Amino acid sequence: MSTDIVHSCLLCGGTDCWVLCEFPELTWMSCRCGLIYKRSEAVPTVEYEESYFVNRENVRRPYKTRNRRRIRKSRSQILDVLNHVEPGPLLDVGCAHGHMLRAAEDLGLTATGVDISEYAVRFCSELGFSAKHGKLERLPFADGAFQIVMMRHVLEHTKAPREALREIRRVLRPGGGLFIAVPHAGYLKARVNPAGYRFYRPEFHGREHYVYYTPRTLTRLLKEESFDPVSAPHPHLVHRRAGGAERAAEIAIAPLRIAAQQARSALALCKEFWVVATC
Repeated sequence: MSTDIVHSCLLCGGTDCWVLCEFPELTWMSCRCGLIYKRSEAVPTVEYEESYFVNRENVRRPYKTRNRRRIRKSRSQILDVLNHVEPGPLLDVGCAHGHMLRAAEDLGLTATGVDISEYAVRFCSELGFSAKHGKLERLPFADGAFQIVMMRHVLEHTKAPREALREIRRVLRPGGGLFIAVPHAGYLKARVNPAGYRFYRPEFHGREHYVYYTPRTLTRLLKEESFDPVSAPHPHLVHRRAGGAERAAEIAIAPLRIAAQQARSALALCKEFWVVATC
C-alpha cells in the first residue's frame, strides 16, 4: 500500500494548490500553474501484467484486438516525429502488445521496446520483436542508443516526470526526436465533473496515473528539461516521409482536418494530445 504524500507541485514546485477531487483512497490536486497531480493514495500498487492489459477496456473491445487501427495510428505518430528528425533506431517506452514496434519495422526502422510489465516484454518477444524489461526512470540502454523515443500514454504513470525525461534524454542521440502522448487534463468531461470521471476515480485511471497535463504544462516541462518542443497538441496534417499517394491524400483532406481539430479544441473534446520534441 502506498502512503507517500506529494507536498508540492511536480512542475513548478509550488504549494498554491487546491483539492480538485478527493476519495477515501486518494486525493487529486490542481496547481495554479495548471498541472493536476495526485497528492496521496492508499490503494494497492498497480500490477502491469496480463490482467491489466486484458481488462483495461470494456469486454467488447479488449486491448489487444484492435491491432490494425493501433498499428496505423502508431505509424502516423512515428511519421510525425520524422517530420523533424532523420530516421534511426527507435525505442518504444511502454511497448505493451507491440503495435508501435510493428509500425516502426513497417517503416524500415530498427525498433526496440521496453516495458515495466514482464507480460508485455514476453508478448512482444514471442512476436519476434526486440523488447526488454525496465523502468522509465532507469532504462537498460546505453547513452545515445536511439534516434527516436516514443512514449504513448506512459508519462502520466510516473510521479517522477523530470527524472523520467532526463533518462529519455540520456538514451537519445543529439538531434533525436521524442514523441509523448498523454491524457488531456482539459478534457471537458474531466473538467466539468472530476469526481465522476474515470481520469480520477480510484477504480479506473486514478489508481495508475499520477499526473495530468495540458499542452502548456507539458511543453513547459519539456523546455525546462532541455527539450525543444516543435509540435503540439495536434498530429501533423502532412507527413514529408510518407509515400507520394499518401501525401497527396493528406494534402487533399488537410482543410477538413484543420477544421475538425479547431472544433475539438474549442469544445474541449480532446481526450488526449501529443507533443513532438527534439534534443
